[in-house]
Amino acid sequence: MLAISSTSAPKSLTPNILPCSIKHSGPVGITKQYWSPTSSSNGTSTAYFRGHKLRGRIAKLPAGYEGVLLEKTERQIVAKPAAPTFDENGEPDEAAIVSDVEMKVMDRKGSFEEVVVWGHDALPEDGDEFVKGLGEWMGFAGAIHTYDDVESDAPS
Repeated sequence: MLAISSTSAPKSLTPNILPCSIKHSGPVGITKQYWSPTSSSNGTSTAYFRGHKLRGRIAKLPAGYEGVLLEKTERQIVAKPAAPTFDENGEPDEAAIVSDVEMKVMDRKGSFEEVVVWGHDALPEDGDEFVKGLGEWMGFAGAIHTYDDVESDAPS
């Protein structure tokens, strides 16, 4: 399990999904020499990355969702288990009894509500795997992580 903490005020970010493979994972000093996108009034962007023209469009996260940038830490906390649950006979549910849980702490560095999806020479279309995937995956995730309220479905 993970716990999320904020040791400083998180920044507002706009991640970029580039149509290329970059074999580096870590911080990079941002300079205008390597990345200097220009935005137009219609919400699209143009940039050049290593001599290749890229066209970008904003893809907003669905309502109710927020993206976060997390950084791993070495900290851990011990979480107490939830209140005991009982079976249909009023007996303590043995399967649900859990001991204390160690949770790793992630530090929240920033958040975002949209991403820029880039394409080679042309804007990514609605059928682009990343544009389409954001909406579909978020909708699917919402569907499997929600449940119907049994009491509200019961006839009155």
